[in-house]
Amino acid sequence: MLPRHVLKSYLLDMSGGHIFDLPYDLFAKVFPPGHADLAARESLMTLAEEAGCDVKIVADEERIELIKRPSKA
Repeated sequence: MLPRHVLKSYLLDMSGGHIFDLPYDLFAKVFPPGHADLAARESLMTLAEEAGCDVKIVADEERIELIKRPSKA
């Protein structure tokens, strides 16, 4: 199990351009009931925004990419 606060902490610590792959099965554990649920997807989008990440859904591979934006210098 990956608690949301641990995922957020990891995303915050990533460097710009780094990608965290979130398979649908892990997504469902962190954001129940899973990717098909609008509220779960909105929760992911909020967490990603707070961590400075863009979200890319790779449906054919049943995973989500969380891509860290470059830091503003």
